[in-house]
Amino acid sequence: MKKTDWQYLVDTLLFLCIVGIVFIGFLMGLFLPQGPAAPESAKYFLGLHRHQWGNIHLYLSIAFTALIIIHLILSWKWIKSKSRQIFKKGWSSVLIFTALASILVLTFFWALYPRYPGAYDDYGVRAGAKAKQQHLSEEGLPIHEEKIFLEDGSMAIIIAGQTTLRQLEKTTGIPAKEIIDKLGLPAKVSLDESFGRLRKRYPFTLQDVRDTVTEILNRRTAQTEKKEEEYKEPQEPQVLKEEEQEHESKLTRGVRAEDQSGILITGRMTLYDIEKETGISARKIADKLGLPERVSLDETLGRLRKRYLFAMQDVRDAVADLMKEK
Repeated sequence: MKKTDWQYLVDTLLFLCIVGIVFIGFLMGLFLPQGPAAPESAKYFLGLHRHQWGNIHLYLSIAFTALIIIHLILSWKWIKSKSRQIFKKGWSSVLIFTALASILVLTFFWALYPRYPGAYDDYGVRAGAKAKQQHLSEEGLPIHEEKIFLEDGSMAIIIAGQTTLRQLEKTTGIPAKEIIDKLGLPAKVSLDESFGRLRKRYPFTLQDVRDTVTEILNRRTAQTEKKEEEYKEPQEPQVLKEEEQEHESKLTRGVRAEDQSGILITGRMTLYDIEKETGISARKIADKLGLPERVSLDETLGRLRKRYLFAMQDVRDAVADLMKEK
């Protein structure tokens, strides 16, 4: 192939790459929501999650960079001669400045963006802040509290990348040392460093932190309930016996949240747990709640409701309605 043929091929591939990069950039910037305030189901396009589109964007960018280098090598003689023709003796300085200008452009955009974590607390689908506030308002929960209590008595802790071990200890009452041990972090780790920075150095995720906190809180709740039951047993043996017979088929783990369906439903249960207790298909319950077909039926209701913005009472009402239909 002639040099001009190679140039034509490289320029064609560059065009295809830039079209793909621009398309995905507009797709992720204008259409696919981002952040915790947006429902997970809205982050898909043509069956791919926004993170998968982001990976494709990265691959196209790598290919584009390689093709640009090849393009410059093939066109270097023309670039050099044209620069000499236009800028005379200062042509080399102009080329160096042009190369540095790309860094200046990045610096310009970097300077425009705020560099404090609070700027993106409610980052989400366009009106992400409103979506989050609306969800919390519908649940009857405070919008700006670090610690919020749900109607069934269980606790929801907001854990983000900017949260520190000291803040988490203050919010939950769990000693930071206990969390550190559970996560397998070194004892000397700073309590004032954010989880976002810590997880870059140590192999854990934010979900690991949430699971650890949930596990410790659940264990404490179970111990408290056990002590309460032991305390009540000698005082009200007959009442407890009748209650045990009446709720023989009900779930007994977690904080009790009984409703008209007669089933104990908590944030720690899964749709399969409800199916096992009621005989109602987990898929039917998911459809009744308006959840997508690909939703995991093994995931806890506590996690699902954070992504799909439904309340625990919605689950209870859905189960009650489906039981009536039976």
